[in-house]
Amino acid sequence: MNTFFKGRSTNLLLPALLVLAGCMFNPALYKKGAFSIDDWETWTSWNDAFGEHSVSSGELSYRLGAGQDDTYDMPFNGRSPGLILSRELTGRNWSAEAHVRFKVPAGRLKRFSFGVWAGGEYVRPSLGSPAAVLKLLVQRRNGPKPDDDAFLITAPPLKESAVKIPKEAKALRFDRSGNSFAVSYSLDGKEFRQALRVESEDAAAAPSQKFFVSGLAEGNPQGAYAEFTSLTINGRETLQ
Repeated sequence: MNTFFKGRSTNLLLPALLVLAGCMFNPALYKKGAFSIDDWETWTSWNDAFGEHSVSSGELSYRLGAGQDDTYDMPFNGRSPGLILSRELTGRNWSAEAHVRFKVPAGRLKRFSFGVWAGGEYVRPSLGSPAAVLKLLVQRRNGPKPDDDAFLITAPPLKESAVKIPKEAKALRFDRSGNSFAVSYSLDGKEFRQALRVESEDAAAAPSQKFFVSGLAEGNPQGAYAEFTSLTINGRETLQ
């Protein structure tokens, strides 16, 4: 039985050999940018089968796969680790602005997650990774209950309670100034309103800061997608 993850193959013998050598097999620790068909670091899904993306005509399209999850780095509760995309952010002061539209049908739970992940270097930026010290997390979700249809912002572990923003929001902006991190949203793509702000010395000292995109789908995602029409970092458009 072979499993393929992050561009490498393993078999049942490998974990045993690593344990004998005094190591523990950890699928979260994969080389950064194992492969790249564009400007994104591509953290492939389990068996390369859960989620897909494309970049063309100045847009980034991310589509969910059935049963994918962006929380863990091993299969859990009937779901498997899904595709994660990331781009490095550098320095103590930056701004990243994303313009995005979604299709998120009702039905079984599905969500898109994006924002900023700060933590260990060369680590898969999953939401549940113990290497993360801060996440500026935006999630557009829908599911079987009316309240599931929501646009939410959190900053775990500092701010777990969600800030609900209008589902009509067209753009999100992520800002860092020293130890201060903030998320703002815009209804027209021009005027922004701050939704959340946190201070974190640990995040400021983190060796890696990434803008990331990921997702979750319980069962059939029903064609759910996120289309990023613009992503500027410090005023420079990256989707060209």
